[in-house]
Amino acid sequence: MRRPAASATERGPCARTLDEAHRYVADMLAGMDVRYDLGDDHRFVGTLCPDLKLTLERPDPDVVTAVTRSADLLREGRGLLLDLVYRAEVRDAAAAWTGRVNTVTARTDRVDVDALLIRPDGCVARALPTGQDLDATPLMRALGTWSGQPA
Repeated sequence: MRRPAASATERGPCARTLDEAHRYVADMLAGMDVRYDLGDDHRFVGTLCPDLKLTLERPDPDVVTAVTRSADLLREGRGLLLDLVYRAEVRDAAAAWTGRVNTVTARTDRVDVDALLIRPDGCVARALPTGQDLDATPLMRALGTWSGQPA
């Protein structure tokens, strides 16, 4: 009978270091270490969006409809506004771009961001940190820059 592979923790500190090195190199090859200067110092802005595990919800927050990944939502080749804590003002600010940007309300295990505006290429254009008041002007400016003028 075959024994299951041991985790990096069970294999010791050298294995953990090698796993971290492999992850680092894989991230570099995938372009995850690239950061574009988009005029915002949030750590996500200008980087490729991490592939978040999302729980999509209907307007009734007690009814869970699906679990997906953020990468799946970018397959249409459109911009994506992820509202991660059900903030109506975020969705309202982007309402004029509904023909060009998909707005999705979802839950995730991340607690460091309330909303993300993601370009069609997967790069984060804007991020709203947890609990921060929304200044709609920068969000609308980013929407106009990356998705054209509102319809």
